[in-house]
Amino acid sequence: MAVQNTAPGQDPRDPRRAASQDDDRASVIRHEERLVINREQQETGRARLRKYVVTEPVRQEVTVGSEEPDLVRTPITAEERQAFLDGRELPLGEDEVILYRSEPVVQTVRVPYQRVRLVARRVERTEVVEETLRKERVDIETLDEPRG
Repeated sequence: MAVQNTAPGQDPRDPRRAASQDDDRASVIRHEERLVINREQQETGRARLRKYVVTEPVRQEVTVGSEEPDLVRTPITAEERQAFLDGRELPLGEDEVILYRSEPVVQTVRVPYQRVRLVARRVERTEVVEETLRKERVDIETLDEPRG
């Protein structure tokens, strides 16, 4: 491709020439492609809260106790000894003790524990978009006449 030497103001790339000419006989419109990237929402699925009950065995140790009768022997008092020696009758009687035991009493209670909400959390990632774009270029071509 050869560039033709022209006088000042005659060069087609000279802005003074472009401003002085009103016709577009020697002009072209150059185009090129650009990327326009948009995003589109697509439904990918649905999520739902569902509450249900499961059972779980629980094992917990608890200490229980019971009372058992036992004899406690103590020496007699001086008064009691003298009464025996004097030949008096020793009083007869009975004594009674109430025995107790503890037993586990199990019951369940329902208590509020936690609130669970369902929300959509936005997760972003970066993707690389690759595309081949076309661009128009404009060059000057000169036609040399053969010299003879």
